[in-house]
Amino acid sequence: MNLQQVNLDRVPAYCARVNVNGIQRTKEDYIRHQIDNVFTSNTFESLLVNVEQLRKKLLQLGCFREVMVVIDSAKDAKAENSYDITYVTEEHRPISGGINTAVGQNEGSLCTNFSLPNLFGRGEKFGVDYSYSNRGNTEGRVFYNMPTKLDPNKQFSMSLFRSYFDNTWSSFKQDDHGIDITYNLPLGIVPNAVHSFTWEGVWRSVLAGSPTTSVDIRKDAGHTLKSSLKYTATIDNRDHPVIAQRGSYSQSSIELAGLGGDSQFVKWTTQHQVNVPLPLKSVVQWCLSAGAIWPLLQGRNQTIKINDRFFLGGPLNVRGFDYHGAGPHSEGAALGGDCYWATGLHLYTPLPFLYHRENLMSYVRLHYFLNAGNVFNIQNINSAQSLFSQISNATRLSCGFGVVLNLMNVARLELNYTLPLWTQIHDRVIKGFQFGVGFTFI
Repeated sequence: MNLQQVNLDRVPAYCARVNVNGIQRTKEDYIRHQIDNVFTSNTFESLLVNVEQLRKKLLQLGCFREVMVVIDSAKDAKAENSYDITYVTEEHRPISGGINTAVGQNEGSLCTNFSLPNLFGRGEKFGVDYSYSNRGNTEGRVFYNMPTKLDPNKQFSMSLFRSYFDNTWSSFKQDDHGIDITYNLPLGIVPNAVHSFTWEGVWRSVLAGSPTTSVDIRKDAGHTLKSSLKYTATIDNRDHPVIAQRGSYSQSSIELAGLGGDSQFVKWTTQHQVNVPLPLKSVVQWCLSAGAIWPLLQGRNQTIKINDRFFLGGPLNVRGFDYHGAGPHSEGAALGGDCYWATGLHLYTPLPFLYHRENLMSYVRLHYFLNAGNVFNIQNINSAQSLFSQISNATRLSCGFGVVLNLMNVARLELNYTLPLWTQIHDRVIKGFQFGVGFTFI
């Protein structure tokens, strides 16, 4: 057999027409708006790339369950090397729903959902979700989302929600009723970047968790009304969302509360992650997370409520500490703080007996880590020297090793042996094995 290598980038090829089969409810203008790039192809390589990009884009429209593509020579085209591109699609059913399980931050949930996908033929969706976790937390919402300007990357969404959360580590319960409106759009020319603008109006009720709840928690109990605007910028260039081998992730947000209601503050958070591949199929990862919250009007002796503060510690946070175990406490309940920082340095290596199994590298790895962080109150700081003292003298530090598992590309499971190195007298420390599951980590 004689084999000859062909450089597809030098083979001329053009798209004569694009056919989309299987359309019943989807509007034609919504499809036409997506296919322009295919007609710009002038080589067979660029044609293949554009055809695959369009297939992925059609799957993102919210209209189709499955999209397959067939490339065939154009029989009646005037230009040579012309091809017909045919997409064979299967639309979403008019009504869908089901029962499934989901993983949250160190908890599992049973979820039910009902939705009407592609409601008006342009990727709109109306639905109802409800979840109940193993810790007794519940969340229900009614939502509607739709693309704007026929672009699936520019999404408008609105939801009504109610959530109930039992924060046993801080001995309070929170019951929220609210509405949020969000608009997402791409972040200019930066790849894999998204702007998000959100308005949220929520009635929040904080209750003491038990008859023995401390006074420091009880003073923040009661009803509050929050109306806030929030901006979030996200850039995600990782090759995998759970166990990345290369790439970076950055997300920063700023929230302004006080557009009505009695919750008035400015809240800033940022998260960063960098992954660098090393020899011997290893990966070094650096994570950083930080945040601060300030009362909007400093002159009225406003304080930050406990349900708006930051908490530190946990199996996917600063490891070696109990959940919300690092930071100030009152009678065993975590009080949190209005400023925090946390960082982690990780080394991921293959399991020895899976070293040659490349397909399993993104599902299970050995994990060595060093975590550091601190949570404190800005109002207790009156000078730069005091700030430096808080950041350095009260820093928590821990190290350890374990195993990381990828759960269906949406969450990670960690079993680690932890060794706290720097602690404070009121911290809840875990020395030994620590188990955690969730989708965000430091």
